[in-house]
Amino acid sequence: MVIKANAAMLLVAAGLSLVACDKKDSQVKPNGLPKAAATNAGAASSVAVVDIDTLAAKSEYCKDGQKELENKQKKYREQLNSKGQALQNAIASFQKKMQSGAFTSQQQAESAQAQLQKQQQALQAFQEKIENEMAQATQNYQKKLREDLNTFLKLYNSDGRFKVIISKSGDNVLYSDPSVDITEDVIAGLNKSYKK
Repeated sequence: MVIKANAAMLLVAAGLSLVACDKKDSQVKPNGLPKAAATNAGAASSVAVVDIDTLAAKSEYCKDGQKELENKQKKYREQLNSKGQALQNAIASFQKKMQSGAFTSQQQAESAQAQLQKQQQALQAFQEKIENEMAQATQNYQKKLREDLNTFLKLYNSDGRFKVIISKSGDNVLYSDPSVDITEDVIAGLNKSYKK
């Protein structure tokens, strides 16, 4: 009778170990990789991703902002090219006068050369000024975009379904499931508020 009881306990123990082994196997995907734990799955759903490159390409605000920056840069480049061409013409004229002996005195030549140096310095100062203005305009645009995006995302996530909303640009995010990508919703929302 004691042997039968020990045999029964041995069978129960063997059965439990098979069930435990079977449970362990169910935690492995067909490709041999472990399945995500249930606690991680819940955490993953509280994360959302916004693809900044797609946002920049499709958002009306971004398109208009980029176009405005490009137009400003084109205008500055035209002004810079015009001033640069005027300087090149003045240098060519100076050299021609020097070669032909058109200057009546050394003082007249030195005065013309000093004028060219002032013109060149003015061109360099103008170039620095427009580079600073373009950098400031770009910074202002990016700051406004970030503020508008944050305002929209706070409203969009007012129900608290996301604990974290991250930006994806280029390859800074190695992988994200498409189900957590809210880029199209963000684009639609920003476009709607931009048209108002």
